[in-house]
Amino acid sequence: MRAAERTLEEDLTLLRRIAQEAGDLAMAYIHKGGAEAWNKTTGGPVTEADLAVNRLCAKELMGARPEYGWLSEETKDDPAARQKSRVWVVDPIDGTRAYMDGTPDWCVGLAVVEEGEAVAGVIYAPALGQFFDARKGAGARRNGEAIRVSRQAEETGLRLIANEGVVTHSGWREPWPEVHLARPKPNATLLRLAFVAAGDWDAALVLGEKADWDLAASAVLITEAGGTVTTHAGEPLVFNRPVPAQRSVVASGNALHPLLVRRTGYVSIPDPQARAASPPARETTEPRRKMPDKPGKQLLHIVFGGELKDVTSVEFEDLSKIDFVGAFPNYQEAYDAWRAAAQRTVDHAETRYFILHAHRLLDPATGDTHHV
Repeated sequence: MRAAERTLEEDLTLLRRIAQEAGDLAMAYIHKGGAEAWNKTTGGPVTEADLAVNRLCAKELMGARPEYGWLSEETKDDPAARQKSRVWVVDPIDGTRAYMDGTPDWCVGLAVVEEGEAVAGVIYAPALGQFFDARKGAGARRNGEAIRVSRQAEETGLRLIANEGVVTHSGWREPWPEVHLARPKPNATLLRLAFVAAGDWDAALVLGEKADWDLAASAVLITEAGGTVTTHAGEPLVFNRPVPAQRSVVASGNALHPLLVRRTGYVSIPDPQARAASPPARETTEPRRKMPDKPGKQLLHIVFGGELKDVTSVEFEDLSKIDFVGAFPNYQEAYDAWRAAAQRTVDHAETRYFILHAHRLLDPATGDTHHV
């Protein structure tokens, strides 16, 4: 059967079943004492449970719908595999840090994207006992009960899920009114938006890039619960583009949404699509001249980061968890590495990355000081 001939209700039924199995599998690792964890080469933690859940979802979903595309956080992206009318979008465990720490704010997120639009989604948070599902045109539910976004229509008194630093930053053109922030805020972006869909919170705001798998399942929840979800500039979320990510997220009820876009829309945040591969240069019959390499000093620049005790200082919570990105011979390479690392933590105000330019080296064996 072709993808277009399947109904969304059939897809949603399948997503419900697989999400339940995936959540049970993730919980099984907790019951046996926890899952082995390590850092990805691209940064951020991953556990054996993330990979096991990913394998389960791929086997079951692609086995049932081999004609669909596939996009998952724990599968190397293959743009060719996404060139289908419908695509599975999977976050095996959203909120891996919470999962590792034994806190309940993590979930399995599964969605169907069709022609760039999230049309069906399921979010299962087994440690919270909450199961969300929605499909286009059929409303949204939590544990089988219909849900709606809140009717909050003004910013004062707003119940907001966002970084505290976002609201308290001194650079706003217009200071924020008094708002009630989620403390602590849920680690999983999918859950933050699900709680907005259910009316538990009025809005969620992320002023930084988020991958499609962090948003697709909750985007359909928000819209089917009567709300709106866009970028901070009011742009619609278009999924499954060349770079499967959105520059930012604002989710709320319809009356509140334009107020939040007005407040935040001028902030400059890069469009992920700018990273899409440029078309190859036009071939020419004229020979190209090879430019000689420019000699230069190999100066030590170290890029590293971690969770700070206080964002106004550089005292780290746990030095054993410092993330060393790498050592680089010049500032430009170090800056590029720092920028890539910093973009991964835009929604974690306490996690910061730095460039250390080592201009003086001490040799403890001789006591010599070397200036570079």
